[in-house]
Amino acid sequence: MEMRRSGNLSNILNSWPYDEKNNVRFIRNEDGSEIMQIRLPLGIEQYNLNGRPDGQKPEGGDNLLEVYRRREQATKESGGVLILGDEDFRSLREESLLYYYRYLILFQLGYYRRVVHDTSHNLKICLLVDRYYQSDERKELLQYRPYIRRINAISNAMIYLAENREDEAIETLKRGIADIENLPHIDSQVFEFEKSRSIRLMLDVIRQVQTIHSKVGKKAFEESLAEELGRAVATEDYERAALIRDQLKHFK
Repeated sequence: MEMRRSGNLSNILNSWPYDEKNNVRFIRNEDGSEIMQIRLPLGIEQYNLNGRPDGQKPEGGDNLLEVYRRREQATKESGGVLILGDEDFRSLREESLLYYYRYLILFQLGYYRRVVHDTSHNLKICLLVDRYYQSDERKELLQYRPYIRRINAISNAMIYLAENREDEAIETLKRGIADIENLPHIDSQVFEFEKSRSIRLMLDVIRQVQTIHSKVGKKAFEESLAEELGRAVATEDYERAALIRDQLKHFK
């Protein structure tokens, strides 16, 4: 293997030592765009916060979804039907994975409006694939549809809760449950697991919201939430931990 002298990242890494409690920062690129950086034990991950997380601009647009939706519209106007091939599917799936990596971090940080935007993006990709890609490979993406819809609904609910709009938060969660129940069936164990898990978790969140804002048992529920937060962090269930942390804010 040839050893190269250039490209050493040690100076960059040494200027920002790894600290698991302080491993996220937001900066602006030279063009003014926002960037999120994650310090890992052996490096740094970087995500553009607008458009695609990798900063690419397919055909000059913000993302591939935008490109394919233009193609869908043009095909309709010409009287045809859009057909997605294997390469189209792989490209859209790869884009959805980039958005997943970004919204998972944003969810943990509590940037719920951005999470809603990114999960909505991936749900639109799922809809496009569901309509126009007929290969069995489609389930590699569509089997995660219940999970994406769940994160979308919970993030929307968190926005309402921050504004003390509890009834709207509950209605948002109920709509999310109904959408998941009505999703087209995918012959996949992952799909069945994510569907049942998502519905169960969202029903649990509805019960928690109702309990938090009731006059009875509020203190006891706060204590149980704190205990649950500890278990979630210990088991690295970061999605659950982020949710509980935001619920606990309502007691302060």
